[in-house]
Amino acid sequence: MKKINPKIHHYEIDRYFHRFGSTAQFKNTELYHLIKNLVSHVMPSQKDRFDLRWFCFYLPVKRSGRDTCIPMSVVNYKNVFSIFLFEAGYFEVRQGKEVISPFYKKVVKEAMRFLSLIKQTNGKIVRKLVPYDYRVGKIKGRCIMEEIMSQKEKKRILFQYNRHVTKQRGLEKGCSLNEYLNTAAICYRAAYPSKTKEKTLLDMYNRFADGRHGGMLDIKNKNSKKGFMQWYNGSRWIGAHPFEIVFSWHEHGIHLYPPSKHNEWRYGLRVTNYAYAKDFIKMVKALFKHNIPFTASELKQVLDYLTGETYFSVNKYDKLTFNYIPSKEYKEKYFKYIEWEDLEIPRFK
Repeated sequence: MKKINPKIHHYEIDRYFHRFGSTAQFKNTELYHLIKNLVSHVMPSQKDRFDLRWFCFYLPVKRSGRDTCIPMSVVNYKNVFSIFLFEAGYFEVRQGKEVISPFYKKVVKEAMRFLSLIKQTNGKIVRKLVPYDYRVGKIKGRCIMEEIMSQKEKKRILFQYNRHVTKQRGLEKGCSLNEYLNTAAICYRAAYPSKTKEKTLLDMYNRFADGRHGGMLDIKNKNSKKGFMQWYNGSRWIGAHPFEIVFSWHEHGIHLYPPSKHNEWRYGLRVTNYAYAKDFIKMVKALFKHNIPFTASELKQVLDYLTGETYFSVNKYDKLTFNYIPSKEYKEKYFKYIEWEDLEIPRFK
């Protein structure tokens, strides 16, 4: 394998590339034309009426004394080029006379130099030099989770749920505020028994819920189904989160929707952040026990997750993510279970 002698060190990547959330924007005609020349040698990976995308470039980098290369992609939208470096960040380039650091030109020139090596080796150099922490793939949860639910328990819960849904009757007049809070309390006591001792309905809701109740707690007659339904059908709670009974900073936690015509006059239980998946299952079982009419449309997906059947994305931001670390421990424990995606090799013109 040919030596690539990278001219860029990894510490420079950390210094010059902006992490996602803050964009470096340049107006420099020379850099713009360097990128334009780079992409002119290969076919785009994707093309639509608005932009062209290339996911097949690689930047040679010296990391911890070793020669490596990092996946790099380019997007052309109208008169703007954007360069994305895997896990490092990106920058945008338009034409102009702005004075910029020579580092950014070096990035494009190095990618261009490495492109010729890719062509000479028919892509083999890419497959050899891209470290596995810069590759993406997927892995089943059972290979990385410390605890998983048994298939027997999963089948038992699904059987109970299907039987419950078949037999239950909807609450055609809906519920009152107190009835809603009481149902939420059933969920709270099941999931958090030590934190709900001697707590009132409002105490529990205020302790765990999102807090943006949209006027729900201000309903005057807390035992009136009509009063609750008038509030529900109004606009006061738009933009609020009155039914997120378990708050989560990441995505949403657990929702308990009140019975209405939208869910056949049954409560609706849903979990978004799977960090609360076990709590969600405890709530489901409690609603069985108290014979509360409800639906949990995503129950099977949650059980798939808890039994380890769901895939986690490897080295890619997703709902479920696993970050692979290139170490002896990770190689022995996880590598053989990861289904790695193929690295994209440029299709030369």
